[in-house]
Amino acid sequence: MMTLKQMKEALENGLTTSENLVRESLRMHQVWKDKNAIASIHPDVLKLALERDKERAKGLIRGSLHGLPIVIKDNILLNDQTPTTCNSYAFHDFFAPYQASIVNMLEKEGAIIFGKANLSEFAYFMSYDNMPSGYGSMHGQVKHPFDETIDPYGSSTGSAVAVKLGIVSGAIGTETNGSLMAPAYQCQIVSYKPTFGMVSKYGIIPISPTQDTAGPMASTVYDCAMLMDAINQKDEHDQDTLPIKRDKKFVDMLDKPLRKGKIGLLTLTNHPYSEEDMKVYQQSFERLKSMGHEVIEISIEHPKLNNDPTLIIEFKHSMNAFLDTVKGATKHRTLSDIIKFNSQNAERCLKYGQSILEASDKTNGNLKSETYLELRSNLVKEASRLENLILEHNLLAIVAPVWMGFAPIYGNPSICIPEGIFNKIPKASVFVGAKFDDHRLMQLCHHYEQKKNENL
Repeated sequence: MMTLKQMKEALENGLTTSENLVRESLRMHQVWKDKNAIASIHPDVLKLALERDKERAKGLIRGSLHGLPIVIKDNILLNDQTPTTCNSYAFHDFFAPYQASIVNMLEKEGAIIFGKANLSEFAYFMSYDNMPSGYGSMHGQVKHPFDETIDPYGSSTGSAVAVKLGIVSGAIGTETNGSLMAPAYQCQIVSYKPTFGMVSKYGIIPISPTQDTAGPMASTVYDCAMLMDAINQKDEHDQDTLPIKRDKKFVDMLDKPLRKGKIGLLTLTNHPYSEEDMKVYQQSFERLKSMGHEVIEISIEHPKLNNDPTLIIEFKHSMNAFLDTVKGATKHRTLSDIIKFNSQNAERCLKYGQSILEASDKTNGNLKSETYLELRSNLVKEASRLENLILEHNLLAIVAPVWMGFAPIYGNPSICIPEGIFNKIPKASVFVGAKFDDHRLMQLCHHYEQKKNENL
């Protein structure tokens, strides 16, 4: 499978068509159907491809993604005559009454939404009781792309697996606390979690109004930049997007000379790195040095970062607010209705229970309560650790061979760069930048990826 950049160039040079690209995605979906990466395929996907080809023939290019097939996670609202399910049987008959803002942005740039990718039910916010990553009551279990004994992790599992298997070259996943980084890490692809607020969350089935974000998943940093440029826009439906300055394109920055600077290489005193982690650590050290950067080794104790007490309050608030925006499209009016439906369909819906949903529903869902505000304030203070280190030492970024909870809670941008399989264990480097320093972080990771490829 070509990268998105290669596909774009092939289309521009008349070497292929969008119809051919979509037919190849359909073929690869059939080849890998047992991996269960795809929840649904857009019923009109071939028609859309033909339309993009006709437009191209007339010189009408919608945007930078014109005619490129991608998938979106099945918690992102799409008007395609198929239900948006969040891999939950409770939403088996939920047809989106409006599209997520990022879907409109992608379509405006000419992207073809091939279909929706499977995920962990309710974005892995369903049950404390040993529920596997990638499992849901609607479509079942997503399987790891190359070793089914490996946990695919996180909730954007189908998006990561679809990219790794070459069903599509690009996908949009979502993250609340690790659901872009973790499956990318395990499936050995690139993913980018933007600074909170850079990407609209309007029209995405929610968990948290303070942490939820969508982000790109692909095989290269460049492809992630292409997708990011389409969805890095203000949205009147999402107030968090409005204050952010957006004055440059990601792809325009990537190949520009990168200022040499200091990179923090992180170790954790209370989380000893494995032998495999240390191999990646050393590789990163040597690679960054060879790029001309000063590498500073930093050691900290990882705080507990107990995200659950705030998330269960936020989830009830967010889910009830979301259901109010889709009134009439689903019989569920509140989180309590979803819990009741699952109980009435327990054989299918409650294989692993719904203890998180129940715990959330027992809260008052009040984001203005003193209890919630104190919990959130303390959590954010703990999660600011990496941001403070970056500012204190004037770092371009901090990198570690593990992914952690700092960035999603505090809102920092982060990027996962695959490093390979060590003793049958997938390993990656996770870069974290200062908030709103997204362009420089992606530029750094693009140069790092190129240096890595030189050594292969």
